[in-house]
Amino acid sequence: MLSLKLKSGEYLTIGENIILQIFKQAGSAVCVEIQAPREIPILRGEVHERSGERPDGLLAERPKSLARRRYDTKRQEMWLEQKARREARYQRAEEERRDTLRELTEVADRLDELMTAYGSTGVQERLKTLCGRFAAMESTARG
Repeated sequence: MLSLKLKSGEYLTIGENIILQIFKQAGSAVCVEIQAPREIPILRGEVHERSGERPDGLLAERPKSLARRRYDTKRQEMWLEQKARREARYQRAEEERRDTLRELTEVADRLDELMTAYGSTGVQERLKTLCGRFAAMESTARG
């Protein structure tokens, strides 16, 4: 299949007796003028495809309009922004979990020292607070 780009006013010939001329209209539409013998049928694609046939070599679907391409681009940008926000929230939650786990590990490693320094009641309160924070983060991560 031959593919050409024609400017408004340009034309092409098919054989000796078929002439096709292009005229640009507003927007993405073009006007096509065809001079051909009456015995040669000229059909719009939609009419031709009613028979269930589509000529070989054509695009599978029409090219998207400029408005549709802009819409698709905007939707993709919005999706990427949402994805970035989700990933940032996930990263913050992961950092908070790591920090809390690190602090819990420190408390467990030094429990004997803390018992002497703070007394058993102070250590229990600190452990309860940290465990509560960690449990809240875990339930948020699962939900």
